Amino acid sequence: MKPNLLFLVIDSLRQDKCIGQQKSSVTPNLDKFIKNGTFFNQAISPASITVPSLSSIFTGLYPYECTSLDNDLFNMISNTRTFIQDLSDFGYTTSAILPEALLYSNIAKIFSDAEFFNSFSTLYDGIGEKVVDKIKTYSQETPWFLYVHLEDVHGNAVFHLTDNAKQITDFSGKNQYEKMLSAIDIWLGKILEDLDFDNTIVIITSDHGSTSADFTDEMLAFTLKNDELRKSNPGTIYKLGHKVFTSLPESLSPIRKRVSNIYTKEKNEKIKKRLVPRLDEIDKLNPTPYQRRLLKKAVVWPNDCYDENFRPALIFSGHKIPKNKIVDTQISSIDIFPTILEMIGITPKTTTRGRSFMPLFYNKPFEEAPVYLDSATTTKKSEYSDSIGIRTPKFKYFRNRKNPKTNLHLFDLENDPLEISNISGQNPEIVKQLENALSQINSTGNFEFQKTYELSNNETEKAKKILRDLGYIK
Repeated sequence: MKPNLLFLVIDSLRQDKCIGQQKSSVTPNLDKFIKNGTFFNQAISPASITVPSLSSIFTGLYPYECTSLDNDLFNMISNTRTFIQDLSDFGYTTSAILPEALLYSNIAKIFSDAEFFNSFSTLYDGIGEKVVDKIKTYSQETPWFLYVHLEDVHGNAVFHLTDNAKQITDFSGKNQYEKMLSAIDIWLGKILEDLDFDNTIVIITSDHGSTSADFTDEMLAFTLKNDELRKSNPGTIYKLGHKVFTSLPESLSPIRKRVSNIYTKEKNEKIKKRLVPRLDEIDKLNPTPYQRRLLKKAVVWPNDCYDENFRPALIFSGHKIPKNKIVDTQISSIDIFPTILEMIGITPKTTTRGRSFMPLFYNKPFEEAPVYLDSATTTKKSEYSDSIGIRTPKFKYFRNRKNPKTNLHLFDLENDPLEISNISGQNPEIVKQLENALSQINSTGNFEFQKTYELSNNETEKAKKILRDLGYIK
């Protein structure tokens, strides 16, 4: 009998916030789930934002291979074969419960059935009930795969859709992120309690890590103030002009784009003038070097490959999964589905960069390999930084996407886990070795995202509004 599959992504859930000394949330249900399964202590995501990371997870390809910049929004490349198709071909029904942030992405199209919810909803706003009810509808005769994507701890972990979210402030944790994680736990218990774990594999993971997971209350307040400064009132003239131009036929889209680009550039310059002085405000918070980096991200959004954004949680539990096991071996999130497919006896039809880490469940030999990292930077953000890199268990190396000589960073992860001291200048041989590892991934040296224009102007504007409200884009 084929096992059922529940694939639960908690957006921005970081592995060090699930177990260990960095955890201050109270999560008895998550704790029990971890104890009854296998926890991966060094899972590394391929990208630091959602769509490129998920595209890689579902295809087993690196972000630049499976993701495009569609009107400067990330989108999974059309007609890319995914592991979901492999499951469907093997007799699985494939469903998803997704936030509207993914409504206009090609990711939403890979499932036979997809339901959407307001991206600001928490599990307390009906999402938890939706998941529980969905699982109850499945037939016992047909194996099912359900993908659920939750936003409860995304971004600054601050939500405002309904009064239901207000009760979250009563939960335990040293900051807002940890309180939201405590709040999630109750619904995790409800979702998991009626599952047949003898015939179900449950994976709890994330698309990427989180910056706000280490915020103090003062740091959160600083960041929320930055978000306020980014808001702009376009004014009556722009609103009227916008209404006129969006009503023009698609044949005149180049004119609309040109006008829109002019306005966007002017707006961004105004926002930048408001934000740049905020960099001087950081010192007033007396931050540690690590906190300074997090706060700088909250102002100018540099997209570098630091670990806080690349360390997602990953737990397997259920059908034939070893219990109470912690794996310290470094793996990549693109290895998840090759592992799932091997466990249930499917040979993937996709060409994949990923590899099954199934031997790790049973203490069999498994060779650690360098993991590719991609900051997944849009054109707009690239003025601050745009980097790619390689991570080994000992070293982290990243540099500018286009120029190997620019923005060089090398960190000794064993002795400097917070990546404070850049040692690239003192270790040219290590830099050379890791640059060679990048060359082995792509000998052409071209790691750029292809540009596409699949989304209509109307779809692009709607998608950007959703993503801007969520803080994905500025």
